[in-house]
Amino acid sequence: MSRHTTPSSMIKESLPEFLNAAKFCLEFRKKDGGCLGYSCALLLFSVIDSIGSYFRGNSQFEINIDYQATKINKDGWEHFKILNSNYFKQNLSENFIRKLYSSYRSFLSHNAVLGRDSLMIIDNTILNDGTFGRPFIEKQSHNMTKCYIISLSELYSICEIAVSEFYKDIDNVVPYSKQGSTFH
Repeated sequence: MSRHTTPSSMIKESLPEFLNAAKFCLEFRKKDGGCLGYSCALLLFSVIDSIGSYFRGNSQFEINIDYQATKINKDGWEHFKILNSNYFKQNLSENFIRKLYSSYRSFLSHNAVLGRDSLMIIDNTILNDGTFGRPFIEKQSHNMTKCYIISLSELYSICEIAVSEFYKDIDNVVPYSKQGSTFH
């Protein structure tokens, strides 16, 4: 950990640290064969939330959601709109983005649990249904309720790529963001 005089330099250190810690959590194996999934997910959702936060109020930055151009206008769930940007390359609906934020990021951050009808898996190859490579999966259960599945390996991969791409833009984005302009 270093002393930083700008938020850009701090982010250049913190986001890779988040990824390294998430990778450790993903590769660690508990006695039951699972990984440190809750910790991994919390770190990865923090990466998403962080990157999205630096585009809040940026009138030049648009994201396509539900076939419409939109912006990140306020904090909270809107930071997760960044998932549909060129950084993360997802094509998620607004409803799904809201669900990810409320059932995963918020419950996990504030209550140490996932929302109802939510499931995390290490790798979605176990689903055997052609969804490999997709971090976010929405399925119908037997009673026709929706189940939201997060594949941690795939989520890690898209976050790693997004951080790499965001890293190139940090010096041009962060100083002009709401957070960057008020850094003390």
